[in-house]
Amino acid sequence: MERYDRQVRLWGPSGQDNLNQARVCVLGPATALLQEVSKNLVLAGISSLTWLKEKSAVQPGPLFLAKLKRDLEPLTSKQLEYEEKGLEEILMHSHYDWSQFSVIILTCIGKQTTLVDLNEVRGRIGTKFPPVLNTSVSGFYGYMNLVLSEPHFVLQSHPDNKKYDLRLQQPWPELIDYVNTFDLSKMDVVAFSGIPYIILLIKCIAILQKDGSTKEITAGRVREALDQVCLSVGENALCESNYVEARRYAYLACSQDGSPKEQDDLLRTVETPNDAHDWHDVYNYEVLTLLLVLKNMSRGNKNSTFQPLTSALPDMESTTGNYIKLKTLYEAKAELDKSRIQQSLIFSRKTVSKDVLNAFCSHSGEIKIVLPPKGDLLGIFNTSHSLLSALLTVQFQGEFIATVALEDEFKGLQLDCNYPVMAFFGGAVAQEAIKLITHHYVPTDDLFLYNGINNSSVMYKI
Repeated sequence: MERYDRQVRLWGPSGQDNLNQARVCVLGPATALLQEVSKNLVLAGISSLTWLKEKSAVQPGPLFLAKLKRDLEPLTSKQLEYEEKGLEEILMHSHYDWSQFSVIILTCIGKQTTLVDLNEVRGRIGTKFPPVLNTSVSGFYGYMNLVLSEPHFVLQSHPDNKKYDLRLQQPWPELIDYVNTFDLSKMDVVAFSGIPYIILLIKCIAILQKDGSTKEITAGRVREALDQVCLSVGENALCESNYVEARRYAYLACSQDGSPKEQDDLLRTVETPNDAHDWHDVYNYEVLTLLLVLKNMSRGNKNSTFQPLTSALPDMESTTGNYIKLKTLYEAKAELDKSRIQQSLIFSRKTVSKDVLNAFCSHSGEIKIVLPPKGDLLGIFNTSHSLLSALLTVQFQGEFIATVALEDEFKGLQLDCNYPVMAFFGGAVAQEAIKLITHHYVPTDDLFLYNGINNSSVMYKI
């Protein structure tokens, strides 16, 4: 079995390739949180780990991996590129290449001046600065703040309820011809039982549209038409599984597939890029380029909008031959739509990678975007949330004084080295970093707070 077999099942070969090429920078003192974040990312397969150490009066615990390279490298399938440097020296080095990193992770930073200095560097570099995950744990509590310098696109967001693009109200000529080969009036129940429910729903829509009625197509009207169609075969047809599926999924016939409204909403929130060199992550630039291409293609067609067909079909009751034929038609239409996008790219003199183009066409209905926050790394200090305020007070206790009121409100806030909570947060932070690197699953937007006393969490935008 491949070492990363389970991971590939989550984010695919291209996602694992991105992870295997990732360069991660962790900043902070020697804490259990830094240890857990580093361990999880190295085991996931990153190629490079850089630790910029912040000087701290707090002594590392006995479980800390003092020699990360020696302890972690045997656990990887390839040579791990590892580097340790002093954080203060790097922040004073104006020519340090921060853009080389895929993501920067701050763990339990002990000095507010460190955040101020890093924020100045980020402001100077602009959109080329990597995404930053700022996190800290104190006692039973912790926070994680994602700060982006550019829009982050997710092509494969893995929604809980997958929405299939079936084009029931917008069938193309080849699909219409195939649907018309099924003459239900001349079928027996056995032949009827092998017809995919998609074909039954398209026939029902055609009947409703043929009537010339101006009424909206609703699930109720589709079910009524379905009953009439099936009764022409025989009452026993109402007991067949494909009829039951057609009634269950009648609501799919009411949705207008291929609508770019969500994509238009995305584009309204993002400025058009000038050049790929203005972006830290070329992946984000390529996705936005494809969205703009789709928008231009839709403008060029006055009669209808354009949305690439994804070709994915759900499982359904059908004979093998009917299902294979139906799937072949959807796949052929998807390839045709992809070729149209490629031609539009050539016409506009734009290029994107093959992997991004394939993922974009296969998951165009899942695209999500996380926008950069209105603030910066110091935005966490402008919050009125009591738990975050308490965590920041304890985190920078050299500069602030933890009040008795905070200690009373959040029991166990100043407990030293609560390793179970740090281990949990180490996994959560590594997970968010992997989301950013692979562009699979939607990352936190933009603050995550955890309360270990009552085992609750909350996410909100600062």
